[in-house]
Amino acid sequence: MPEADERAGDFIRTGGLFFLAHRLRRLSDDLVTECERWFAEAGIIAPARTTSMLYLIEKDGPQRITVIASALRQFHPVIIDWVGKLKKLGLVTTAIDPVDRRRTIVSLTQTGRQEVAKIRTAEAAITAAYAALEDETGVSLIEGVAMWESALCHKSLLVRIGENEVPPPA
Repeated sequence: MPEADERAGDFIRTGGLFFLAHRLRRLSDDLVTECERWFAEAGIIAPARTTSMLYLIEKDGPQRITVIASALRQFHPVIIDWVGKLKKLGLVTTAIDPVDRRRTIVSLTQTGRQEVAKIRTAEAAITAAYAALEDETGVSLIEGVAMWESALCHKSLLVRIGENEVPPPA
């Protein structure tokens, strides 16, 4: 019965599938918040949301902001915000692209490389916690998300909505 009580006090949960995107965003925000708390305890200063960008630059070397945005499928202003935060922390530097002076190239600093090493160590604990949640719930969100992403690549949500559109009441 606690599930019903919990549901009754949560407007978004009572909205069911219609509020799926809201629920996913809220879950994502909750996971990031908890990782941020754990990062602080582990001495990691990089914001949790920026770890994919740090990993990308570590793997592929200095990158243009536009390339980072494309590779991470994030909006350009989001990446600019992340770069600003990481630059203030001394984890990345920026330079003007000598080939196209309108572009900015982002590189890891030595401190940034050390931070990535700390994050890689933390990755095992975070992954294990996610795996424990999968075991506890019997649900693999990562597999489900991959399946949804694949299905939406074949047919967009917009098309699916159009196929199920209900005519407005008269």
